[in-house]
Order: sequence, then structure tokens, then C-alpha cells
Amino acid sequence: MKELLSPEQNQEERINKDGLNEIFANEQFSVDPELNKIIEEQIESGRYVTVVGERQEGDNKIECFFKAPAKASKEIDEPFIRQVLLGKFLKEDGRVETRGIISANIDRQEGPLYAVMETLESSEARVGFITNAEDMELLTPIEAQNCIKVLDQLQNIDVSEIPDHVQEALRIFDGNTDNFCESLVDVLEKRVKALDTEGEDEPYHQVLNRRLGISNFKEKTIQLLDALRNVIKNEEQKKESLVHGDLAPNNLYVYDNGDVEFLDLEWAGICKNKAIGTIIDFGNLRARAWNNKEFRYALDEALLKKHQEEGREELGRAIISLGILRSHMRLAGYFENYSLEKQQKEEEMNRRESTEVDIVRAWEVAGLSFYE
Repeated sequence: MKELLSPEQNQEERINKDGLNEIFANEQFSVDPELNKIIEEQIESGRYVTVVGERQEGDNKIECFFKAPAKASKEIDEPFIRQVLLGKFLKEDGRVETRGIISANIDRQEGPLYAVMETLESSEARVGFITNAEDMELLTPIEAQNCIKVLDQLQNIDVSEIPDHVQEALRIFDGNTDNFCESLVDVLEKRVKALDTEGEDEPYHQVLNRRLGISNFKEKTIQLLDALRNVIKNEEQKKESLVHGDLAPNNLYVYDNGDVEFLDLEWAGICKNKAIGTIIDFGNLRARAWNNKEFRYALDEALLKKHQEEGREELGRAIISLGILRSHMRLAGYFENYSLEKQQKEEEMNRRESTEVDIVRAWEVAGLSFYE
């Protein structure tokens, strides 16, 4: 992998307007002057500079997407380089639809990092890019089915066919089932400052006891994990698979016919247990679609149908159950540590409640009783 930063380079050094304009000139890339203020704000305080503009290609101007780390930092450079390298591979491989990398620099010895990428016209699609909660409500069971289809396509790429330098840039997801189960129990012990305790911190499992009207959520979770552990453990070392790592409605592009394309590969990686990789991506997408129950349940049905057709219904139910448990529990717990002022906002309260309530479905899918 390329050296991210030269020894003498300040990790907080931010890109400047002159440097950005030089890149634009070299790439024959132009932007609407009305976007200058946004670009300046991104340069000053953003994580990335991101803008849609036009690139001169021969006699034509092609609309493109430009992205560059706003500051020189290993924590930003690494995911950016990962996105570029994996994006190039997937585009050349062709089995998974993705935006192509037109031009890029991923070596700081050569100057600021940046990429010019293919883009899509959001105005031409019924949904297109999903940028807010209202857009998520437009997702239907058709999109859910296609999300599971694309996820399967991504996971079925043979990792051994990925060039070494691309693999080196990818994250490694732990495929050990026991470690996975232990990590979920650890989440329940984290102390949070829930709204109803007015900032008094307590273990998260106690918050869920109150929210879900029981007294033993932690014990029930351990029982569920024990019931499903072996079916997931049986998948260890069978197949390495790609993991998107940050699958969410706002990382989808939705076409008018219901086809979907996965965007933003910054957190992608490899998992030695395909089942755990599926748990992560399926669960993340599901939990983040907090205001669209029809879409969430359609994801469940599509993933279960896929495994039923493969004669692996037990595995499918385990993946769905643990995907719901992991992502809904982790995300709902994350909301509990917002400032009390933010937790009191109506949308945040709705988001937290919806995410928490659906945790119970993990037991339903597994065929186990939650309330008894």
C-alpha cells in the first residue's frame, strides 16, 4: 500500500484553495461558481471536499463527481484509498455495478489525494440518491429484493481474484463466531446516558429492560446467541467474502426500475466467515432504514427466500436474527449517548424508538419467544 504521509508532513495540514484549483485545472474539471462557498466550508472544516462538476473529455463535457480528503490524516486517507482501489477493481471486474474511477491520485508523495468519479443524475430518478429520511420512505420491497441480490453478487466475488495491493487496503472483519457473540454481550455492558435517567449513566441492557418491558434482556440475548451459535460457527473458514462495511440507505443509488447500486466503499473489507459478513451488511442496512418497516421486513423475506432456495433455511434465519440483533442493538445504544438536548428532538426519539422496538424481531425470526 502507498505511503500515506511523508515523515515531515503535518497530519492536520488541510488542503487549500490554490491546491484544489490546481487539481481542477490539471483534470480540466470545472464547477458552478455558486458552489464555491460550499467548497470553502469543506476546505475549512469538512472531512472531505465533495462536489459535482464537469470534466472536459475531448470535445465533450462529462458530469463527474470529485472527492478529496480535506486534510492529510491517516484516518481519512486509508478509507479514501480503499474506496478508490476497490472501486477500480469492481468496475474492471464488472460483476457488481459501481461508479468508475476516471482519474485519481492515492500517493501523497505525488501531491494531495483526490479522485474524479463517474456520477449519476439524481434529478432523473424517482429515488436516486437517498439524502434524507423522507427519501427512505420511498424504498419498496422491489428495492429490498435487489439489495439482497447485489449483496449476494458482492459476496460471491472470489477474494483470491482481488489483486494483492487491493486486498492490503481492505479491512479485515473477524470471522470467529465466539468473538462475534462476545462482542454483542459487551455492547450490553457499555454504560450509556439515556434520556429517561436525565444523564445518569447505566449499563445499556438495563435501558433495554425498561424500553422493552422485561427484566432480563441480557440473559435472553445470551440464550439467543447460544441457540444460533453453531449454525454460524459451521460457516467459519468455508468462504472468504467481501463486506461493504457501511451499508445504509444513503449509500444506495436507486434506479427507476428498482435496481440498486451500492455506493461509498470506504469501510469495505474481507471476512473469513461469509455468514458474519452477511450479518454485518444486512443488519446495518436494515437498522438504518428506521422509518420504513415495509422495506425492513422485505429485506428479511428476500434474504430468507434466498437461503430457502439454497436449502439452508436454518442458516438464513440465524443470519437475519443476528443481523437484526447486532445492528439494531448497537445503533439504538449509540443514540442513547447523544446529548440530552439531541435525544429530546422528535426525529431522534422516533429513530431510537423504531430501532429499539424491532430488536424483538430477532427472536421472532429465530422461532423463539421473547415475552414469556
